[in-house]
Amino acid sequence: MRLPLPLLLLVSIVHSPLSQAQSIEGLDKLSNPLVKSAVKAMSDNDRESWMKLFSPKAVISDEGKERDFIQWSDSEIFGRLRAYIVLGKSRGYFKRIDKEDNQGFSVYGFFHTDRWGEFNTYMHFKVENNQIVRLDVGQIK
Repeated sequence: MRLPLPLLLLVSIVHSPLSQAQSIEGLDKLSNPLVKSAVKAMSDNDRESWMKLFSPKAVISDEGKERDFIQWSDSEIFGRLRAYIVLGKSRGYFKRIDKEDNQGFSVYGFFHTDRWGEFNTYMHFKVENNQIVRLDVGQIK
């Protein structure tokens, strides 16, 4: 028996690994509670918690190119764009934290993304009034 396409897509989304939290080796290395919460929300695929940590006017820079923060988060971290949901792709998270720097506002580690593969990554967080106002991300070469 073949399932109708809408039901098949719903079943694949519900049983998709996109909804599963990922453990992060070295998460305990992070000393800044706000940064640690952001990295954990990313790992847990918890979009709501992630968004609450950021200013409504947050800026993202990916490899030096500024992008729309919400669109970037949805496409690169949470796999929420329609094409990615259907294909089951574009989930992103740290697999391992190697170190922190800059008083806990910079994180370096091994990053996994269904879309781009795995590579060493940095994330630099800028915080004002206990909210993240800027996030700079890129590959460590």
